[in-house]
Amino acid sequence: MLRFLGLLLAFIFIVPLIRMVLGALGRIFTNFTLGARPQTPQRAPGSRPPAAAGGTLHKDPVCGTYVSESVAVKLNAGGQTHYFCSTACRDKFTG
Repeated sequence: MLRFLGLLLAFIFIVPLIRMVLGALGRIFTNFTLGARPQTPQRAPGSRPPAAAGGTLHKDPVCGTYVSESVAVKLNAGGQTHYFCSTACRDKFTG
């Protein structure tokens, strides 16, 4: 029984250690083969770059989504500025 507990404890400690070593070797190999260049996320053509978080939030009058001033699609109508989450909401509002 004591032998079984010893093997179980050894298994519990050795398996994560082996996984950690293999993971580190995999990262080293990946960095070596890719030249250690950082991966940049791809954006859809015509999309805006992500803006910094924060700022004043305004409610989209069409869909009700709250959108930051820095990323909102703006429309000045009747002396008032309206903020939209997308051009589609703006077009629904104007059309």
